[in-house]
Amino acid sequence: MARAQEVTPRYSTTDVCSPCGSCNGQGCTAARQPKLRSYPGIRFTADGFDCALPVTIDSHSACSYACLYCFSDNLAGHVTSVAKGLGQTPITLLEGIFSESSNSKFAQNVRKALKYNNRNVGGYPCAVQVGGINDPGDNIERQQGWFLRFGPMAVKYNQPMRVSTKGTVFSDPDYLRLFAAAPHMYWVAFSIISPDDALMRRIDVGAPSPTERLKTMAALSKLGVNTSLRLRPMFPGITDCTPKHPQAYRELIERAAAAGARAISYECGFYPSRIPRSKQPNWKRLEQLSGVPLERVYRSFGMQACTRPSYTWVEDIMHAVRDAAHSAGLTVGVSDPVWKQLGETGCCCGIRPDHAVFGNWERENATNALLEAAKDGHTIEVEEVIPPWAYGVGLNEMCHTGIGPAAVYGRNRNPSWADKLIQQWEQPRSERGPLNYFQGALMPVKLPNGKLGYKFKGLKRTYPKISPYWNVGPV
Repeated sequence: MARAQEVTPRYSTTDVCSPCGSCNGQGCTAARQPKLRSYPGIRFTADGFDCALPVTIDSHSACSYACLYCFSDNLAGHVTSVAKGLGQTPITLLEGIFSESSNSKFAQNVRKALKYNNRNVGGYPCAVQVGGINDPGDNIERQQGWFLRFGPMAVKYNQPMRVSTKGTVFSDPDYLRLFAAAPHMYWVAFSIISPDDALMRRIDVGAPSPTERLKTMAALSKLGVNTSLRLRPMFPGITDCTPKHPQAYRELIERAAAAGARAISYECGFYPSRIPRSKQPNWKRLEQLSGVPLERVYRSFGMQACTRPSYTWVEDIMHAVRDAAHSAGLTVGVSDPVWKQLGETGCCCGIRPDHAVFGNWERENATNALLEAAKDGHTIEVEEVIPPWAYGVGLNEMCHTGIGPAAVYGRNRNPSWADKLIQQWEQPRSERGPLNYFQGALMPVKLPNGKLGYKFKGLKRTYPKISPYWNVGPV
């Protein structure tokens, strides 16, 4: 069987490139190298507890954008990887998995997670995420053209792709031709947290403006590509209301709907407990631009690895976004564990289970279990959040690129992902335990067999308004 050729750099002298840390400010000289180091940029998602798309691919080891809130900046393994020089995921590595020619244990586990033996009626497996840590549509992609080879290869093996980006390279002619050849195989989620172009130029430092991203969304939607709005992470003073955009979130949702978006995935920003010294000025800058003392506010919630705000603090924005999305005709997916009950589908990307191509997502996840329990009142048992493949996958495989759970759980032993999920399940008040994680929306109960289950209780709006920072305007 013929193998996909590796990428030939596109060497453009006119492209404007933003700092990614791979070229030391020399204008993407590293990104233009004919041969980059090999980077195993495919992994099981570390958010597998409540995520319906269990496999993630990153095209490169770095991103050319410099967003102030970038969560990958706080991952020690990722920072170490970037320091080694720009890496690129070999197309042949991925083709070996999709074509089933590679029979390594890792490849077999990936195919099992993607339901290669349990395809839907159209013959499609579970979609793979593209762009989990780094953006697949940034200026590095503009130089390298990696996606121009990856997309057709994945289509060849009937592998749907859910792509997350802030880029506009996909509106270039060669990419439009790629998407037009098989629009049904792509779902492109555009990450935008405010419609305020001037403000976002100072926050998403190297990324195109929200207006430019929405134009790219419209161009892909016109071709028949599934598109959605990824409204995450939301911050007060940025997402809710700005001086020029008094109802910023509503305006953004309406503009996305007009650009052809069919769904929304949203969550409030978290605050990392450990921020590298080099990145601390970014968060100080974010505080200045938002007008909110983020560190002080988030510390009041009790610092964790990823500190989430209390459900009472975000109830106004979470409900306002849900209502605005419904008014715009968008399917609502909630990626935030807080107010998860506001979602319409067990896939937090906003993908409905009956979608002909993308509906074959993983049902064994906590988002889906919570929403199903909210509907029928059944007690959730641990089997509902453990996918079959998790029993054979060690935590070291959940971080194939050198990042993820192993950095947190330790490398001295290698329990399975199922072991970790069971451990979390049996410790309701641990950081990822269901009681704590969903802030009381799920309550632990003893089952007749002595095991632990959870009943849906749901979160209640407190009224009157508690947070002095969010301003959603009239609803």
